[in-house]
Amino acid sequence: MQTQEYEKALLVAAAWTLALNNDVNELLAIACTIRNWVVPRYQATRLPMNGKLYFVSYSEAVQNFHDVYPVRPLPIGNESGLVDPVEGLLAKIDGVYDCSLVDMTSSRAFPFGARYFIRASQRGLNEWIYQEVVSRQDVHPLIGTFGSQQFYA
Repeated sequence: MQTQEYEKALLVAAAWTLALNNDVNELLAIACTIRNWVVPRYQATRLPMNGKLYFVSYSEAVQNFHDVYPVRPLPIGNESGLVDPVEGLLAKIDGVYDCSLVDMTSSRAFPFGARYFIRASQRGLNEWIYQEVVSRQDVHPLIGTFGSQQFYA
């Protein structure tokens, strides 16, 4: 296994464990959000998470997300959100990793994509996100909802 395959595997595992359901759009949006912490965007102005504007590797980014967000167990190997040959996360993770897949959390209004996400109904599980992101929408505007979670700039 090469370093790139290892980082892609980490990205898939992190997207799954951080998602709250098996919706492929939510899984991809989370993978893109993690990528936004690793791949610098030209002219993007960002606020740090755990003292960092960007992480040097996917493993460092995944560890920081796991430190801040609640996680669920890893899936079994035949989960449709992972293995669908056209729409599954495994079919699309190469594009997320090498940036050939457009960041689904970005738009004309938010060209740099999401950096945070949370399900609004789970406020008690992650108070940090509410204090630092949701309550400061002048700094972190709501970009949209993908799957069951809201994504913020």
